[in-house]
Amino acid sequence: MIQVAARRMINVWDLPTRIFHWTLVGLFVFLIISGDMGDDLIEWHFYAGYLLSGLILFRVIWGVIGSKHSRFTSFVRHPKTTITYLKGMFNGNAEHHYGHNPAGGMMVIALLVLLALQVATGLVTTDDVIWDGPFYSAVSDQVAEIGGELHETIQGLLQLLVMLHVAAIIFHRFKYNDPLVPAMIHGKKPDMGGAVSARNVSVVRTTIALGLSSAWVFYLFSLPL
Repeated sequence: MIQVAARRMINVWDLPTRIFHWTLVGLFVFLIISGDMGDDLIEWHFYAGYLLSGLILFRVIWGVIGSKHSRFTSFVRHPKTTITYLKGMFNGNAEHHYGHNPAGGMMVIALLVLLALQVATGLVTTDDVIWDGPFYSAVSDQVAEIGGELHETIQGLLQLLVMLHVAAIIFHRFKYNDPLVPAMIHGKKPDMGGAVSARNVSVVRTTIALGLSSAWVFYLFSLPL
């Protein structure tokens, strides 16, 4: 029997990016559940929001100083490029990307922006019973009311984007046999020809990103609710 050699695997996603991704997934699910349950988990909802803000800050910093495929410059493309990619994707001839493709890159930016807005509005809102956001007293009642309304609206938009994101992952898995989920677990993808593995990230850069984001989260936890 002739055995076909296994395709060489290359490093794509660094460990900090993978930890960020799955921590974000867990926090997002918890925030949705705790927000819907109301008073029983509202305090923990605020705390999870603090952690979420730290994750967002980390990802923004990592998008500048992280490894090759984690940097914004590697996947943020002009809208025309994204539209062209989407047309090719549905026609079955989309260009292969080891990191985020143009559509995935746009999704990353949209999610980060909406998550940042969600955190910002949560910090100035109140549950009208016991718990107030740490910056609720620093804004006017009108701003707090608008923040509360936006907080609910953005939650719906985020859930919609997440469903689209999951649908895109399933589509790429069956249409192009692109193992997006496993790659975000072990960090590797099959070499489609002549690719070079991403370099390991430096301890210094990782420490900078973790230090700044952790300092922000520590500051939020030091504020009274």
